[in-house]
Amino acid sequence: MSYQRVVLVRCLVRSARACGAVRLQHWGDALRALPRPRWARNSKLPVSDSQFEIFHWQARRAQPRPANPPPTQKVYRSRGLAGLRLIVSLSMIVLAACSKERKESSEMAEAPLVKDAEVRIVRPATVEDSFEAVGTVKAKTIALLSSQASGTIVSVQVREGDSVRRGQVLVEVDDRDARAELQGAQAGVEEVNRAIGAAESAVNAAQRQRELAAATFKRYEPLIAKGSITPQEFDEVQAKYRIAEAELGRAEETLRAQRARKKQAEAKVVSAQTRLGFTKLTAPFDGVVTAKAAEVGALASPGTPLVTLEQPGPYRLEVQVGESRLPGLKLGMKSAVEIDAFKKEVTGKIGEIVPAADPQSRTFTIKIDIPSSPSLYTGLYGKARFLTKPKELVVVPTAALIETGQLMGVYVVDDRGTVRLRFVTTGKRYGDKIEILSGLTTGERIVVSGLQRISDGSRVVVPSVK
Repeated sequence: MSYQRVVLVRCLVRSARACGAVRLQHWGDALRALPRPRWARNSKLPVSDSQFEIFHWQARRAQPRPANPPPTQKVYRSRGLAGLRLIVSLSMIVLAACSKERKESSEMAEAPLVKDAEVRIVRPATVEDSFEAVGTVKAKTIALLSSQASGTIVSVQVREGDSVRRGQVLVEVDDRDARAELQGAQAGVEEVNRAIGAAESAVNAAQRQRELAAATFKRYEPLIAKGSITPQEFDEVQAKYRIAEAELGRAEETLRAQRARKKQAEAKVVSAQTRLGFTKLTAPFDGVVTAKAAEVGALASPGTPLVTLEQPGPYRLEVQVGESRLPGLKLGMKSAVEIDAFKKEVTGKIGEIVPAADPQSRTFTIKIDIPSSPSLYTGLYGKARFLTKPKELVVVPTAALIETGQLMGVYVVDDRGTVRLRFVTTGKRYGDKIEILSGLTTGERIVVSGLQRISDGSRVVVPSVK
């Protein structure tokens, strides 16, 4: 028998011995009797049988071969290779059969019966479906205060977090121009008042002249009828009477004009006072300063926010919902609100639905009124859950899930009571249950309690189907 066949036959015998089929010892003795190469005989290091087999094999392959072997040697070599392939195939089959038989026997021997494990049948359940929307908490009343007068900021009397009262001065702007304008308006009023006084005196004088001319005219009327006076004298008296009436009318018109000017001057004073008031930024209501952009020396201009003030009290959670969800939402509809910072759920109701959608995200803004709390602040992150129509889903208790790394699975029980771990795809949670999207079907059995004593391959008591 050639050396290669001895080595492979020995491997086959070892495989058979591992399976418990035969017990042969002389194959090892026969192999050790083979001549070792010179490097193995001279080496002082211990060489195991397996190492010797490998090294001896490689040494024999490294020996020089004739360039043109005889025909008989080619035939023997081809037959040896065919036999070698057959022996390797038989060895692999024996190993596979033995390993499978040993695995099945070990599994049957190591499969304990867990009696206190609870097994349930997977059935569809009707759940209240819902969807969530995230948003930001905001105060119901927020004011961005800006100066209506242009000028340099000369004083800032608040900072973030300060509580202010209505009418309290927050920021002051340079008011020299406004004061000068007010003084000019006030001077104009004084001037008009003097003009009105003069116009009133002129009216009084004109009235007296008219009264005198009227009395004279009445005395001359009977005299002209008797011929006591000449027509020339009567015409002169009549002309003076008419002139006196015209002067009175002109004086009264001047007085009315001066009074109109006074109103204009007074309006200018009010405008100047208003502009002067614009130089002081005051709080429109009692609140808390949440932002301050004003600094001394900076330039204030109309429309530029300097202070942000919010009124403590009712807060709202503003969320964005898709256009497909909008038909199911109504004013006054309740929703569960969870503020992420509190880890607490409260009940809110929809107070406002903005009727215009965002053209970029195609979402609508929903404002949900939530109960007041001292711990609420503008800018907190929150979630709102809205209930929709109920539907049937495949759900299992969350306690039945097995987490393996990033995968979720359940223990499925077959008809013989054998437990197998099966990975599933989970969906939304509904209280103490969770939706199963894939991996389980209705009617299958799963283990829902006692998972600490269960492992893959365990056996449990199969409940009867009701």
